[in-house]
Formats: sequence, C-alpha cells, structure tokens
Amino acid sequence: MAKSFVFKPGEHLRYNNHTLSPPDSRLLTDKPIRIVLIGARSVRQGTGPFIAAGLAKAGAEIAAVVGTTAQSTTEAVASLQQDWGIETSGHTDLAQALDQLQPDAVAICSPWRFHQPQLQQVVDAGCHCLVEKPLMWPATQEQVQQLISTFQRKRLLLQQVAQWPTTLPAFALLHGGLPAKIERFTMRLSPISIGEDMITDSAPHFVSLLQALAGPGDCLDVSIERTGQQLALLCRYEHQGGAIAATLLLETCAQRPRPAWYQVNTLRADRTVQLPEYTQSLTNGQRSVPLEDPLHGVTAQFIDDLKAGKTTADGALLCGHRNLLQLAAAWR
Repeated sequence: MAKSFVFKPGEHLRYNNHTLSPPDSRLLTDKPIRIVLIGARSVRQGTGPFIAAGLAKAGAEIAAVVGTTAQSTTEAVASLQQDWGIETSGHTDLAQALDQLQPDAVAICSPWRFHQPQLQQVVDAGCHCLVEKPLMWPATQEQVQQLISTFQRKRLLLQQVAQWPTTLPAFALLHGGLPAKIERFTMRLSPISIGEDMITDSAPHFVSLLQALAGPGDCLDVSIERTGQQLALLCRYEHQGGAIAATLLLETCAQRPRPAWYQVNTLRADRTVQLPEYTQSLTNGQRSVPLEDPLHGVTAQFIDDLKAGKTTADGALLCGHRNLLQLAAAWR
C-alpha cells in the first residue's frame, strides 16, 4: 500500500536535514553568490561541469575554476563557456584563488582523494562549501566530526552532493506514492571504478537514499557476494522505525549514460537518459515520469540554504560517513 506523496508548489520535503524545494520557491536576492569551483572537467565520473551549470542556473556566479595544471584549467574554462555559456577565469592554486577572489563559497568536484586538504583550506578561508561525495576519504569518524565542528563553529554551510534523494518525488509520481512500510531496498549502479573504489564511489548514493526513506541508521551484518562481473553488498539497515533489507548491486560499465535503478519493496524505477540533450526520466515498463536533472536540484538547494542563512547540519553527514565505513569494512 502506498502513502500519499504530493509535491505542491511552495511546500518543502525534508529528508534527514536535507530539504527539497520546488524551483519556484527559491529565494531571490540582488547580489549573486560568488563561487570558486574545483575540478570543472568531466573526466571519468567527474560532475564538475554539471555542478557549475546547476549553480549558474540557480543564480550563482562562477567566479573561477581551479585545476591541477594550466592546460587542464584552460580547457575547463573554454568548455564551460562553449557548453554552458559560463564566463569565468582559471587558477591552478586554490589558496591564491581564495585570497584574490574572496568568494562566498567553494564547490569541490575534484577526486575524493583530494577532498580533505581542500576542505581544510576552504573552512580556513571562511567559505561555505558544497562537496562531491564522499565527503572525505579515507577518514575516521572523529576526523569528519572535527571538520564539521569547524564549519559549525564558524557558522558556515557544508553540504555534500546527494543527488538521488531528489528523485523521490518523481518516484512517488511514477508509483502513486511511497510504500507505507519499507522492508526491502535495492539499488543498481554502474561505476567505472574497480575494487574498493567501487564502494567508495557508489555507496554514498545508496546510503543517501536509505537515509531519505527511513532516516539515520546503521548498515549492519554487511556481506559481499560476487556473481560474474557483479558485486553485491547486502546489509540490514537498522533505523529508529525498524530495519530494511538493503542491497547495493555494482557492475563496472564503460557505457554512458550508465545503467542505474532502484527498487523500494516491489516498486522499481529505472533512470533513463536521452542523448545528446541529456534529458532524464524515471521509468517502469511503459510508464515514465520526467526527471529534472538531480544535480540541479542539489545546487538549487545549496543556493537557497545560503540565502536563507543556514549553517551546517551534522546528522546526514555523520551518518553517511559512518555508513560508508561500515560498508567498506566488509570489503577489507
């Protein structure tokens, strides 16, 4: 039995400290928020250009992009202008860019191995931050708590890119609501990484949806099964209201767009992408619901929250990292 899940203009849906709001509810100010973006090229699984486009669509100014080399930075600046109409400048030194430009916020879209030192530079400079998943890795729960506490002490906003929860309104439209009681959850993703990196890259999507559906919890009794090229992580997601039998299916795939779907109890939704327009939808058999770019939902919410003066909420960030540690431990 499904419960009502209606997304009306002006209303907000909350998923574990993460608010999803319809586009027409965005706050407006005269002064654009100035953002420096790290990692603006779409290399491997990079989302930098799409994050930049989403931030610009939400009314922010991309003050600069920071790359690792002069060549990669020049290419990123040219690509943003050609593909998205975003005019910006390029830097290869983050500290110098922060000092010269004095941005309001930084979007970190670099490979996760560089997140920890970059996050420290950002908070030291007194900037808000939107960071790609995982927040920082490898890192202990205590290190993540310390970083979050620093952002909170400085009254700065730190948010992690969690795009899949923004698809839940479309999922509910596709199926006429969400189940009143969730007993099983399965997600299939197709990373291009291998080994433990498959888990590091993909598990944050998995746990963000579990949090969105059931609230904070723990991934317990984690096990791993292999079937051919497919890797399955199985766990019991224990939360305040009960437990969910959860499965993350991973299979390396080079094709783009890569196959992805998730299923709540018996209700499944496949993400489909039409190229070259990159228009997205959720489908189930012959039924289909249009899907606004999930990344644009995340970036719009980040800008909304900045304009509303919100600061860092630690619940989802700490729970997400704890869950990632629990899942990665099974691999090791």
